[in-house]
Amino acid sequence: MRTRLFFALMLLAAVVAASPVFAVDTDTESSVVGGTIPELCQLRIAGTVADLLTLTQDGSGEAAYDAGFINSATNATVLTIDSNAPWVLSVTATAWAANGAYTKPLTDLLLHITNAQIGTDPGGYVDDFVSPPAALDPMLTDAAVGVSNRAVYIQTRVLLNWADDIPGVYSTTLVYTLAATEL
Repeated sequence: MRTRLFFALMLLAAVVAASPVFAVDTDTESSVVGGTIPELCQLRIAGTVADLLTLTQDGSGEAAYDAGFINSATNATVLTIDSNAPWVLSVTATAWAANGAYTKPLTDLLLHITNAQIGTDPGGYVDDFVSPPAALDPMLTDAAVGVSNRAVYIQTRVLLNWADDIPGVYSTTLVYTLAATEL
């Protein structure tokens, strides 16, 4: 009886082992995920100084002329920088639109970065007001690899002169350029 029980158990084990429920069938495939991520950057601008020279009579206008300038708020223009590589921020300005026979000098437009040091090479723009160049010149650079939502607060100043700045409409365009550089 013991032998028959042993054989019965062996037969049962063989049936169970051969059963499809207990069989192992494995099929493995692989897929490669990859590609090339290039240097990427993004620059956003908020705020405006389009009406900075809209002066009032018997008030802010005379005070600004007496001071020799008018300033925007310290964060009137906010640039937001994203870059996955070291970056360079530059600014250029176009010539002021002529007001009759008078064209305001580009050097009457000054910019000042008002938040704490931002890049690794501030280029002189952090400590004081500087006139933007007519050609691309680094305003800020940073050798950091990867920056996200880095805010740059810019204050704008326009110099005023009683003898030169005659009544009329004045405008110039600032072009900010962010470039991601190779590592």
